Amino acid sequence: MADHVARSFTATLQIAESPVNSLDCLTTGPVTLVTPRYAPGHAFDGARALGMLNGTEEDWQHGKESGLITFDKGATPCALLLYFRHSDAGYRLYVRSGPHLGKSVFTNVDGQVTLRTTTSKEPSVWSLIDVQTGNAFDLTLLEDGRREIQLISSDGHPLEIHNLYPVGGFLACYAQAQPCTLSLLIEQRGVDWLDT
Repeated sequence: MADHVARSFTATLQIAESPVNSLDCLTTGPVTLVTPRYAPGHAFDGARALGMLNGTEEDWQHGKESGLITFDKGATPCALLLYFRHSDAGYRLYVRSGPHLGKSVFTNVDGQVTLRTTTSKEPSVWSLIDVQTGNAFDLTLLEDGRREIQLISSDGHPLEIHNLYPVGGFLACYAQAQPCTLSLLIEQRGVDWLDT
């Protein structure tokens, strides 16, 4: 049996140097998104959706005036600390910081990637792909604390950054998704499930 603790770690994620967090931690006001999987999609509460923001002040003004976004930019964006728990199946992601501490990363049939409380259902399982090599990410071979990765669900669906025009995007995962590259910034290696 592989040493799962040695392959488990805490880290933050960035897309285009912008930190990934739940949209309610990056914004103020109601966050209404449209499901990414179907066109036309249906609206859903995107407060707990994972995403990133990187628009200019002009982008925000344009988005508000045209009704493209329903929320305002929050305080300085911060990155969400995630625990990547390794198992034989892959990685499950758990929140280790902020107001959603203790929640987990889940996907659903509409392609949404959100934070939820872990109940009887286990969080989604992910494979991490090292963009540099094209192979499975292996923490034990990583010398520094940063790596460009892609995430693939246990269903074989890629994680994408779904456009949130004109101010950023939210994470989505479904069969037709376009894979996105994320920067994985390791905080601590060899983290046990019981470590907080």
